Amino acid sequence: MARAVFLLALVVLLIASARSFLPEETSLVGSGAALAFGFVLLAAMQMGTIVSAVRLPKLTGYLVLGFLAGPSVFNFVSERMVSDLKLVNNVAIGLIALSAGTELNLKRLRPRLRAVMAVGGVSVPAAIVIVAAVIFALPYVPVMRPYIGFLLGMSNGERAAVSLVMAVVVACLSPMVVIALINETASAGPFSETALGVVVLADLAILFIFSGANALASSVFGIGQGSANITDLLIHIFGSVGVGAVVGVIFVVYMKRINRRVALFAFAVCFVAAEAATRLHLSPLLMCLTTGLLIENLSDVEGDKLIRDMEPARVPVFAVFFAVAGAGLHWKEFRDLIPLVVLLAAVRAAALYVGCRLGMVVGNVEKEQRPFLPSILVSQSGVAIGLAILVKKQFPTWGDPVSTCLLGVVMINEMVGPILLRNALVRSGEAGQRAVVPPSSGH
Repeated sequence: MARAVFLLALVVLLIASARSFLPEETSLVGSGAALAFGFVLLAAMQMGTIVSAVRLPKLTGYLVLGFLAGPSVFNFVSERMVSDLKLVNNVAIGLIALSAGTELNLKRLRPRLRAVMAVGGVSVPAAIVIVAAVIFALPYVPVMRPYIGFLLGMSNGERAAVSLVMAVVVACLSPMVVIALINETASAGPFSETALGVVVLADLAILFIFSGANALASSVFGIGQGSANITDLLIHIFGSVGVGAVVGVIFVVYMKRINRRVALFAFAVCFVAAEAATRLHLSPLLMCLTTGLLIENLSDVEGDKLIRDMEPARVPVFAVFFAVAGAGLHWKEFRDLIPLVVLLAAVRAAALYVGCRLGMVVGNVEKEQRPFLPSILVSQSGVAIGLAILVKKQFPTWGDPVSTCLLGVVMINEMVGPILLRNALVRSGEAGQRAVVPPSSGH
């Protein structure tokens, strides 16, 4: 730990010195790219080691490092740098999603499919309904009126539409956090597989639910793009799945015919997916998740072997992804909304907990898993952030304060969720149960 603290201090001193000579507007195409990426990678890895020594998830360390180094605090990584690292972030998302797909074996999951569908199918709608009802009722609570100026003066229909849109975003889960912590703790077993299935399927469902809520709000506020939004979202989802399936076929052919430098080829695939996502408005998460699912479930290529080959690269990828996510959290933007943010985070947690408990009964979840499953529902990350930003762009009259509030809720859940989930993985006895096999030579 002392070595990690020393190295972190050294890296911080170097970035502080370098940033004093680097213009604020530096772009990714220049030295600012290398500076931001190198600092984020090195510093996050050391911070992960430090927090791990006190039994916190490394992921929490990555987030904290990114937040402290980002625009909200010390500004070692400027707003422009965070924006410019989007491509790197998309590559990381692709690699994480590819790993998730290869770990989600549908045959093994089939006995727990009822549990997965019940937990996700009850907890997420419960959160949406309860959170929406609370937001709708806020104008009737005098103590909250200073924080909800965007709701005041609206008709009941308009307030209901805004409440529904906010509730859907608040209900988002985080496959990225679950995948990262399962890998960090080397967890394997029924709880890990159920957790991964719940969060992946629930977030896919939320994308469809959001399209309906977005179309409804557009109609209520007279924006007139509701049908176009649904069409765009369907193209976004099914286009990403289709491209991911094609890439999966190419990946399988490569594994069978060449089967060398697999980790490098996986990075190339994720880079292409990130570029395609940017240019074609597709999702690197869905593309690479589909690729991994096809490899694991519809081919005779061993997903475990692919995971082993990519193992040395996954830790730095996680470090960069979550550090950049932490840098994107803006304290100054939502500190005036703290009471509202904390209230929504607490209501969300309570609603998801109640929904999860009910879903576990409906799904006849094994008693051994029941104490731990609620912890998988707390974290939020990429999908929630993306939808919050979309709300801001789609609804200029009220989207700005709503987006700020939603990002504040995400910030709380990003910090609290990983700690709860790591504790659950350890207490469930599944941490460290994955067999670790060295990567094959020459791959």
